[in-house]
Amino acid sequence: MISISRLGEIRAVMARLRAHVRYHRSLVVAYFVLATLVAFFETAGIGLIIPMISLMGSAPEAVNGNPVIRYASQILPGRSTSEYVWVFGLVIIVAIVTKNVLAILNRHITARLTCELTSSLRESLFDSLSRAHMDVFDTRNSGEIVNTFGLEVSRTRNFIEYFLILCQLAVITCFYAVGLFLLSWPFMVGVVFAVTIAGFINAVRFRKITVQSGLQVSSNRNLMGFLGDIFSGFRVVRGNGAEAQCRQGFLLRSNELLQYEQRSIFVSGTLFPVTESVVATGTVLLLILSNIWLIQTGRLSVEGLMTLGLGLVRMFPLVNQFYTLIGQALYFSGGVVELLRWLELPRFPEKPFGDVALGPVKQSIRIDHVTVEYPGGKKGIDDVSLEIPAGWTVALVGASGSGKTTLASVLLRLRAPTSGSILVDGVDYWEYSPSSWHRRVRMVEQGAFLLNDSIRANILLGSPDATEEQLKSALSLAYLNPVIVSLPEGVDSPVGEGGALLSGGQRQRVSIARAMVQNPSVLILDEATSALDNVSEREVQLALDRARVGRTVIVIAHRLGTVRDADLVVVMEQGRIVEQGTWDQLTQKQGKFSELVAASQFQH
Repeated sequence: MISISRLGEIRAVMARLRAHVRYHRSLVVAYFVLATLVAFFETAGIGLIIPMISLMGSAPEAVNGNPVIRYASQILPGRSTSEYVWVFGLVIIVAIVTKNVLAILNRHITARLTCELTSSLRESLFDSLSRAHMDVFDTRNSGEIVNTFGLEVSRTRNFIEYFLILCQLAVITCFYAVGLFLLSWPFMVGVVFAVTIAGFINAVRFRKITVQSGLQVSSNRNLMGFLGDIFSGFRVVRGNGAEAQCRQGFLLRSNELLQYEQRSIFVSGTLFPVTESVVATGTVLLLILSNIWLIQTGRLSVEGLMTLGLGLVRMFPLVNQFYTLIGQALYFSGGVVELLRWLELPRFPEKPFGDVALGPVKQSIRIDHVTVEYPGGKKGIDDVSLEIPAGWTVALVGASGSGKTTLASVLLRLRAPTSGSILVDGVDYWEYSPSSWHRRVRMVEQGAFLLNDSIRANILLGSPDATEEQLKSALSLAYLNPVIVSLPEGVDSPVGEGGALLSGGQRQRVSIARAMVQNPSVLILDEATSALDNVSEREVQLALDRARVGRTVIVIAHRLGTVRDADLVVVMEQGRIVEQGTWDQLTQKQGKFSELVAASQFQH
């Protein structure tokens, strides 16, 4: 049966969530126990209605052929008809009330299970992204990530809810099916035939729902990615008068998503009426044929037919709802697939870090034949070897794309070398624990990344346990005290979105303070002053000069004048080291470095 294959798809999707469900095993067990009890009391209560009606106006002996009445007569012998009616009525009331109490409890369990599972999925998504390779963030848009946390997690929650409801409906339907089978197996064959026809009719719609769900997920991802791009750089958009152009791009993607949503809603909306029409037709035909083949031939009593009819009246709406929920679950399964795509990101690093504590660098950092290859085969750095003695300032220079920033990323352990090794004081740098490494090796990036929070929170990012003395020392080293004094809330003053409430130089000094709060041994400066005006550059340079004292410093710079006093200048080109030496040695050599110096002087 085609609907069985669709149920298999739903079960397969749910199986992929099993690793996350196992943490809530007790709730899952409680849910299925309660679902079974609800189904039992549901069928018990409904199943006793016909025997009770049969007793009204008749002696128990007259309907003693009914097994339920015969069983009641054995338990409570010698009772009058009215007493049996009262007993049946009381049992029906108790069964229905018990069913509803259990159903309420089961709804509570369902809500708790879905909420806790959704929360754990969000946590797993955050952990997956936190451990993901940097290539993920280089190739994917932040809008996609935010969309996954919001929409796709919500769609996954809906899928789980529909799956649980499907399970409960399946249990109740099975109880009714068993009861109908015991009353008349030929009648039950007809029921299965009608349900199968409904499944075949809905199969085409199930397929369309699955396709539309995938298209909608893709379209929504494109829209969120576009919005993430636009609003993260809206200063540029407005500065170039591109609002109308961006609006056109938004409308194009929004209308595409609208079309997929409307198609999905239409196809899903046809499930219930189509199934109901088939089921209603099947119910009427079954009752008519049962009268001809079962009642008139004496193989079934009128009372039995009434019981079958009542069972069908309760069972077929469940079948109708069951098929509708299959369609809804298939629709929301697209969200699960999208979420799992993010949850199953390759973990970084592939081999775990060690647990050796890194202290102050005493000897050197040795880069030995290191190559980094990006997805697609492009090499960021190619067979690079370099010795950086402790306490030296080493400048990495070269044109854009020469591999300077990639080498810095490798030193920070943001990327793993494809081949080669890096030794710090003779120990493979992968053996050092993450906490000690990131405490001892810090970076001041070109564009200071600031959270929309206070100056204090931004400086303590990655150093939540830093003392007030460490904070004050970092503020002093970064020349931030004059800025702090001028602000109304001091170090607790907000910085705004992306640091919009601070100047470029102030943002950069906050970044320097963040790097210095843990008193690092190695400091990496990635073009830390390239985006500043002359006044701001001078202020930041003073802070950097103070920060360099007593540390191993690796400087990435386009402004070559800022590295004149470096102990070693390393010239990179197309991922390779082509020259290295002091400033004077390289200028006298009249090689690639001299070309860079000449080009820099010409630009200025």
